[in-house]
Amino acid sequence: MDKLIYIHVARLGDSLNRKKGMLSGYDDATNDWYVIKQSGEGRGDRVKMSRVFEGAARVFEGADQLTRSHLARLETDCVVIGSLLYVIGGCCLLCDSCNDYCKYLRSTEIRCLDTRNPQDRWRTCFTLPFKLHVAGSTVVDSQWLYLFPLKKTWCYGCNIEDGQSVQRLPSNCTYRPSFCTSLSPGTLVLYKRRENTLYQLDCKNGAWTVYHKDFLPYSHEELLGSSFAVDDDGIVYIYLRGYIRLISFDIRSKKELHAVDLPRSFLFGHEDRPGQLMVLSKNKFCLMWDKQEDANINKRRIYYSRFSVSYDDLSDPTLDIEETRSFLVACYEVVNVVTV
Repeated sequence: MDKLIYIHVARLGDSLNRKKGMLSGYDDATNDWYVIKQSGEGRGDRVKMSRVFEGAARVFEGADQLTRSHLARLETDCVVIGSLLYVIGGCCLLCDSCNDYCKYLRSTEIRCLDTRNPQDRWRTCFTLPFKLHVAGSTVVDSQWLYLFPLKKTWCYGCNIEDGQSVQRLPSNCTYRPSFCTSLSPGTLVLYKRRENTLYQLDCKNGAWTVYHKDFLPYSHEELLGSSFAVDDDGIVYIYLRGYIRLISFDIRSKKELHAVDLPRSFLFGHEDRPGQLMVLSKNKFCLMWDKQEDANINKRRIYYSRFSVSYDDLSDPTLDIEETRSFLVACYEVVNVVTV
């Protein structure tokens, strides 16, 4: 069964249409959530997108006073453990757009929602000892959430089970990693595109080692606008925008696996805002991207393409495009897209 796709958006408020000025729509902006559900198998499956978590859409409603709970959030990171959805850090839309007008800066909280019981609403599962602009995150041992703050020389491990324990470890990544994931207990790996190197962190002693140098046979420039996704088996899939190609690498065995060319209709996004690649199930994928709809800054069109790849003939993998759709959403920004 394919995973559900949850989409976290920020929407400008009604004041956008009532008053003029650079802050109109910002001081009453809200967050909202949508879900894409896919039924059946193969071509022509029904794909539906709908609002979800209604009544619990505001992630920071009821949060501490350091956050201005009625303002929408941007620049959060999002991870999933089982049915639990975690939203990490972030800043309000107002201060992201116009810092001089907002004293409510970045959040110190990690908020959690059980997608099976959204009526229980969001709760604060962890309060960080610092305000966070998170550049990347990953889960280790289904218990520790490791965060990589932007432009910091430290990373942090948070025990989301006890809600209190924090590890401070040296970080070798001060900007957004292309991906980070856990392959074995107590360790994580992180890919730095500029160096084309995979690094491994021993979370117990905080020691970084080079896991694989010259990981990909592509330059930094060739990887601009690309999107990365890692499955549960440690296979990283990369939508290589410059070549309109899907490539895969086995992180554990450190070798390239397969490449399949995609049709030109998959040439979307750009270097600063690439599409998002997701692994839905074995050999089944989804590419999504979004753009502003005409001149309306509070509407975006989300494009969805689901496809599968057959590796029966390893020398010539075949592509099957199962579904292509687009959805018009009332929002200013798509903040997070995750699968559950």
